[in-house]
Amino acid sequence: MIVQRGSMSSFATKLLNVGLYQLGWLCCVVGAAWDFPVIGAMIALGLTGIHLLLADSRKAESTLMIGSCLIGVMVDSIQQELGVFTFKMQPDWPLWLPLWVLVVWAQFATLFHYALAWLSGRYLLAAILGALGGPLAYWGGVSLGAAVFGANPGLSLMTLAMTWVLVMPALLWLSDQGPSGEGCYRWKGSQ
Repeated sequence: MIVQRGSMSSFATKLLNVGLYQLGWLCCVVGAAWDFPVIGAMIALGLTGIHLLLADSRKAESTLMIGSCLIGVMVDSIQQELGVFTFKMQPDWPLWLPLWVLVVWAQFATLFHYALAWLSGRYLLAAILGALGGPLAYWGGVSLGAAVFGANPGLSLMTLAMTWVLVMPALLWLSDQGPSGEGCYRWKGSQ
């Protein structure tokens, strides 16, 4: 196998993919917690833009991000209305969900064709990971001050786990609907 100079390995691509997501998540959550939600969201949106610039299949990535945002609006709106959690909001923000929440959903979608590509077709495993990872992500946001759980935090976490048992396989199914084949989802310069 000949490795071209300047090409990025699959491992490095996945590591950078996770790094962009984690940094964006942190910008969104800390931005919301420290009363700079739009700045945090814009930085994270810029990181998502970097992902799209690097992606060979921008259309498939964009489609998955839009689908993820639509699912996210529905899921988070219902849970917030039911009192599972409440996002920290700017008083003058006109929508029922903050911008940074939508950006986090879009960013999460960037993982499925790269860092989480190994999960493709493994819906039961996705459900298990969703039941664990979903509540942990929200707990992290609550711990940093971007949201608060409802009156019963244990019930909130259980509700999130049950929700993410469905959300994670749904997002995986959406990602599996795109083009398939070796090398279909690569970043420019990766091998």
